[in-house]
Parts: sequence; C-alpha cells; structure tokens
Amino acid sequence: MLVGLNHKQAPVEVRERAAFEEGERLPFLEGLRASGLAEGAVLLCTCNRVELYADSASNDGGRELVSALMESRRLEPPHRDLFYLRRGKDVVRHLFRVAAGLDSMILGEPQILGQVKEAYFQARDGGTLSTPLNLLFQKAFHVAKVVRTQTGIGQRPVTVSYAAYNLARGIFADLSTKRILLLGAGEMSRIVATHFVENGVGQVRVANRTYEHAVEFAKPFGAEVVPWEEFPKALIQSDIVVTSTGSQRPIILRPMMETVMKIRRWASLFIIDIAVPRDVEESVGKLDGLYLYDIDDLQEVADEGLAERQQKAADAEAMIQSELDLYARFIGHQDLSELIGSLMGWAGQIQDSELEEALRRLPELSPKQREIVRNTVRRVVHKILHAPITQVKRLVIEEDSAQALDLFRQLFPQSQEGKERGEGQ
Repeated sequence: MLVGLNHKQAPVEVRERAAFEEGERLPFLEGLRASGLAEGAVLLCTCNRVELYADSASNDGGRELVSALMESRRLEPPHRDLFYLRRGKDVVRHLFRVAAGLDSMILGEPQILGQVKEAYFQARDGGTLSTPLNLLFQKAFHVAKVVRTQTGIGQRPVTVSYAAYNLARGIFADLSTKRILLLGAGEMSRIVATHFVENGVGQVRVANRTYEHAVEFAKPFGAEVVPWEEFPKALIQSDIVVTSTGSQRPIILRPMMETVMKIRRWASLFIIDIAVPRDVEESVGKLDGLYLYDIDDLQEVADEGLAERQQKAADAEAMIQSELDLYARFIGHQDLSELIGSLMGWAGQIQDSELEEALRRLPELSPKQREIVRNTVRRVVHKILHAPITQVKRLVIEEDSAQALDLFRQLFPQSQEGKERGEGQ
C-alpha cells in the first residue's frame, strides 16, 4: 500500500509542512509497526514528495495511514484531499516510475534514485523493512538501473542551470582546476553556481555592487568576495564567469575583454550571461578563446534536452510495463518470494554482524569513513547475491522449473534455518 503527496497536487507550503526531519523518520515508522498499522514501512521524503510505502493488511483503503501522516505533521482536514492512495500492482508501477525519474518534476532527474535508496536503507537498518517491501525496493533499483542504462534518459540537460554546467564541461576537460567568478548575487546565479561547485569547481569568487550582499551570498560556497570595482581584474584569473546583475546596460564590453584576453594569452574563458537585459556586449562572443552564452542559448539547449527526454520516456514506460508484468509473475510464485526473502534476511544479519565487529575494531574512523565502509559492504553483499537470485528467478518464472527452487535451497541451507525453527524472517 502507498499513501503520499507530491508536487503534482500539493503546493510547496503543504509539502514543507508534510516533510520529516532526518531524526523524525525512523520513530514514525517504528510507531506504525507498534500500533499495528503496518508490518513494515518505508518513508520517502524529498523536496517534491512525501510517500509512505507500507506492508499492511488493512482494508480501509489507507485512510488510517493518511491519518497517521496528517497527525504527525499537524495537517488540517482539507489537506486529506491532497493525498493519493494506491494498492498492489499500482504501488509497484508507481515506485518503478519514481525510482527511474519518470515521476519527477524534472523528467529523468538522477538524484531521486539515491533518495529512494536512502529511504530503503533507513527502513532496513531501523528494522521496519518487511520481506515484501525488501523485494519490491530491490526490484525498483534494478528497474531504474535498466531504464537509465538502456534509454540514456538522464543524459541531456533540461534546465538552464544544468545546461550551463553541461556546456562548460564540454569546453574544459577537468573542472576541478577551474576558477569561477560570479557577478551579481541573484537566485539564478546561485543555482548555476551550485551546479559547478557540487561538481568540483575548485575556486569560487563573487562580486556584487552591494558588498554586504556579496558576503552573504559567498557563505554557502566558501567563496572569496571581490570588491565590485575590481571585477575586471578578476576576469583575468577566471575560467568561468556567471553574470546576472540586473544592470540596464552591459557591464562587460568588448574593449575590456580584448585587454583581458590578451593578458590571458587567449586561454579559454567561458561566460554565462543569464541577465535580462544582458550584461555582456554581444560582440564579446566573437573574440578568440571566449565562449559566450546568454539565457536564450541556454534555454534552447534545455528545450532540446527536454524533447529528447520525453521521447526516451516513452521507451522507459514500455520497459517498466514489461518489468511490472515480470514482477507480478514473480510475486505469484510465493515459494520463490519467501525463499529470496529468507536469503536476503540471512545475508543482512551476517552483513550487520560483521560490520559491527569491523567498526568496533576501527574506532579511529570518522563518521564519513564509517559510512563508506557500510556502503561498500552492502554493495559487495548485494553484488554477490545478484547473480544467483537473478538466475533462480529466471528459471522459476520463465522456464517454470520446480527443480531450481530445490537446488537454491541446497546451495543456501543456512538461510532457511531461522524459518525452520519458527523464528520468522
């Protein structure tokens, strides 16, 4: 069962109120299990959606789960109509589409898969992940990977800010050594700069007519503030310039840039002019070594990318339908589902036990290093199990081979011991 709200129905102010802080999520999931509302639950929270995936035998259509969410977030009765409720196969299709980026505000965006995985691991590590949900999310990760690999849906930029980053990446082989200068401290400038900084641009400087605004703007980037009157000199030591000042006339003129480029010995300079009116004189773009793009250029690149993603989305939807049909057949083989669930539970116990022992012996590790160790061990376990699980599913579902289940049990007898003793999953 699934209950949730997202950017399609709920305005941003409601999504903000519905959001869970990091430390609130697991206690909420534990409360659902303790109250008997769900055997297992996963809570997915992003800036555009709050979704609760639950393993529940309730026949009330999910109203109790909606009530639990509303009560936890102190939402008013009119907000109930903003929630959507899905059951069974519709939940599977929805999660496949979410993980593949087909239900995102930006079609095909890749970040959502990482957020889905984060929600899964939080539920798994917190003990609120039931076997059916475990299998469902594992399948969703596989589907998302197949969709992205085979369609390439996330490759072309579909936003102005990402188009700017993508063009720069085509000009400079290594952005980590490049220096970015921001002229103006507006919102668009911040968004574009964030793409560059998150993708490894080494040095950031900012100049603004109001010095105090520049200081405030610079904090999240750890940027150096350049006095406004000195920005022409700063151009000489820059590789990427993002300008959005709100000036009514160009602030970067051709004579200025001729001098700058001569001093730079015509080394490549990438200028992104996202101001309206434009900050850069048009003829500047004709200078050797200078790459000038304005807001219209970037919008054109973004529109082309969106059109391409929409075409690939049709292919992705067909792939998801095929995977959905295969998963429905898999769920129909209850013995297979239980066997794989037992194996994953057994492997997870070994994984957690070994991790705990290893981290106990390495107390000097930082929190980030400990997380790297955890993620590495998880990936190793999943990769080792992936091939035999995939093969037994193929044999049972596609070839209807009963012998495959018996052979699988013989290969992994330990995974059945807890079940045989009546200890459950």
